[in-house]
Amino acid sequence: SADIVLPEVHVHGLPLNKDQQIGPVPIYTPWPAIPSTLDGKELDDWMKARMLVSKDAQVTVVVLEPAKHRELTTAGLSALKQWKFDPQLKGEEPVDGELTVRIHFRTQ
Repeated sequence: SADIVLPEVHVHGLPLNKDQQIGPVPIYTPWPAIPSTLDGKELDDWMKARMLVSKDAQVTVVVLEPAKHRELTTAGLSALKQWKFDPQLKGEEPVDGELTVRIHFRTQ
């Protein structure tokens, strides 16, 4: 019987520890879906984005390096735009912060 391997999506750059207030803390992080146009294709692709999180938790996504496949950049962007964060804190005060996230799309 053939093993069915689902496309993997890895997101790098999230804080490992919720208590470390070095950056905004992601509280809702839907993963990107692999677009159906790329179903069955071998993928090893990634994109990099910067998440700007204002002190009132408004999120702006800036693509630093797009994926080679435009569809993956679009999928990654539409997922990242849904992410929600607790703002970065300086002491007890919310401050503007940012986080760089790398999304790796891979099928093996």
